[in-house]
Amino acid sequence: MEIEIASSERNPSPVFLVSPVRSGSTLLRLMLDSHPGISNPGECDFLLDMLGDDGAFPDTESYVRWLSTNRIYLAKKLKIDARLSSEALVKSFVDQLRRENAMLTMNLHRHFHRALAVFPTARFIHLLRDPRDVAMSCLRMGWGGHVYHTVDIWRDAELSWERLRSSLASEQFIEIRYEHLVDDIPGVLGSICTFLGVPYSERMLDYSTNSTYGPPDRKLCYQWRKSYAIDELRLVEGKIGKMLVDRGYELSGYPVQIPGPLLASELYLTGKWRRARHQIGAYGMPLYFSTFLANRLGMKDWQDRCRIRKNAIDIRERLK
Repeated sequence: MEIEIASSERNPSPVFLVSPVRSGSTLLRLMLDSHPGISNPGECDFLLDMLGDDGAFPDTESYVRWLSTNRIYLAKKLKIDARLSSEALVKSFVDQLRRENAMLTMNLHRHFHRALAVFPTARFIHLLRDPRDVAMSCLRMGWGGHVYHTVDIWRDAELSWERLRSSLASEQFIEIRYEHLVDDIPGVLGSICTFLGVPYSERMLDYSTNSTYGPPDRKLCYQWRKSYAIDELRLVEGKIGKMLVDRGYELSGYPVQIPGPLLASELYLTGKWRRARHQIGAYGMPLYFSTFLANRLGMKDWQDRCRIRKNAIDIRERLK
């Protein structure tokens, strides 16, 4: 990583687009970034991942070491002033991500409630999507072994949002649904522009000219109605049914199921095996076991080398 003195952060706080992964945040990011007065450099979870839930910042040395193997951070090609505190370093990264004469927005997928420790006047766009679709999409990415477990990605993000929202003034946030965005793109984008205080621009609809993303597909909404087995729906809704109802989503109508000890163990073991199988398929058996041993033994140098090798594979796959 390049080491350089970064300027101190004195600019207005950014706007964070917060949502669980697989919620349509990349699509919305591209739309925002196509606005002539808005910029969005994409995922920036590396800004908050190392902060404590109590607002405590890591020491600079530990933070810089962690960044050295973080694929998303490395892709941004940001410069580090190792003399800064970790808090000042985070602010310097935001400063570097700004685009002249454009309002900065950035995507976060987790730990939303930590943002106020660094940016107490930040504003937020909360993107919500049906968690049953989010869970199935995460499962297809290999991030879990069963929708019963992958729905935790959505649940944890939403709990973080609830915690953050309780500390925000009404003018600091706007909440939108992915399903509404797909149904009425100009209307939803217009409401976001009003919230941000910028005029609506039809150039936001031209995002496909600079990306591989095409028009939103309405078939991607409420896929759970066709893609779930009944037992899967019962388990997922048994876990997050109340959160679904509180957010205005309909339940399937099937009786919920709370797994007992035997089923819970079966789901856990099946999930562990499926995740391991996915990791082996993605990175190969030697790297999988090398990572496993490095983590078990707590050998940081070895862990770093494994992450770097995984990053190289991930980048290569993205370029295909």
